[in-house]
Amino acid sequence: MQSRIRDNMHRQAGALKVLFGLLEEEFACLTGRDPQAVTGIELSVQELLRQVAMERVALRKLVVATVPGAQNMADFVATLPQEDRGEFERLLREADEREQACAVQAEKNAQLAYALVEQSRGMLDFMHRQIQPKDTTTYGRSGRYAQHHPQAALLRGRL
Repeated sequence: MQSRIRDNMHRQAGALKVLFGLLEEEFACLTGRDPQAVTGIELSVQELLRQVAMERVALRKLVVATVPGAQNMADFVATLPQEDRGEFERLLREADEREQACAVQAEKNAQLAYALVEQSRGMLDFMHRQIQPKDTTTYGRSGRYAQHHPQAALLRGRL
């Protein structure tokens, strides 16, 4: 059972390494303003996160099957003989470090994406202000210049 848990942790470590690489690539595409590439990478990131989540569920089941009542990997590691603890503690530490690195990179990506959205929104607002007529009564309903009557006018009509 320990070997299955170890293998699962190795797969998760590899997945987190790939995830960090994808997040760095996404950042490069964001700075290069390549939205199609960002979309493709984001889909890959989401699929990888789904797979990591499935691995974690499987790991939790393995740990509970091995050590009934265990809440996390630390509980499992505490039950191991001293000579086996070192590798599992190292794997846990590496997984935590990689998760932290991925979280930092994901936050950078999110901030950059938000800044690009705000920049685009500001540019669109500026362009709309520039093309809108200053005088709102410039055009009539028919698309022609409206005749402006600043003084009072009589209405003519038929009954």
